[in-house]
Amino acid sequence: ESGKTTFLQTGKPADRYFTNLAWSPNEEAIYVAEINREQNHFDLNRYQVSNGAKEATLFSESDSKYVEPQTPALFLPNDASKFIWQSQKDGYNHLYLYNTNGKELKQLTKGAWIVTDVLGFDPSGNNLFYMATTRSPLDRDLFKLNLKSGKTEQLTQEAGMHNIALSANRKYFIDNYTSQHNPRTINITSTGKKKSQTLLQAENPYKGYAFPEIEVGTIKA
Repeated sequence: ESGKTTFLQTGKPADRYFTNLAWSPNEEAIYVAEINREQNHFDLNRYQVSNGAKEATLFSESDSKYVEPQTPALFLPNDASKFIWQSQKDGYNHLYLYNTNGKELKQLTKGAWIVTDVLGFDPSGNNLFYMATTRSPLDRDLFKLNLKSGKTEQLTQEAGMHNIALSANRKYFIDNYTSQHNPRTINITSTGKKKSQTLLQAENPYKGYAFPEIEVGTIKA
């Protein structure tokens, strides 16, 4: 409101990357992931908005090859002292719950798969919706995670690449998906009782044509 510009007192060295900026819920602090020039170490730092002073380094991550923080801290809507952080520190991109003192409270997701997107919370703030590759790298599925119990529920059932649009109240979602054997299906589904209604089922444009059998395999990297 005052039009005043405040610079963060980031110090040295100057050749760093400042990424994944997030405001604290009360807008009195800014969280910044600061990556070194070699990109194999980062610190998550908190700065005061009023004067730009550094308050704390919450935590750090290092790797012999590289680190790749890609998303800002996501604060819980019902608890401003906690936030969700995405990290690849166990080899896969997963969700972790931290407090604003920098303590890791728990790992929320785990396995030989990755979280590809976080879609947000339900109105209560107790449930988080995210997309992941649990079925295979060729699939994207929608999950609901209860932050208190840790229980995870898969909301998409059919194999395929699911594109999801959640309703504002998070009671329903539009599921637009395709797969190797399905040209396109669009459903509207309940996030609670799993009731579903098909809005569109596309016909196979190659129906009646003879095609060779398609097999999907893997090659060791």
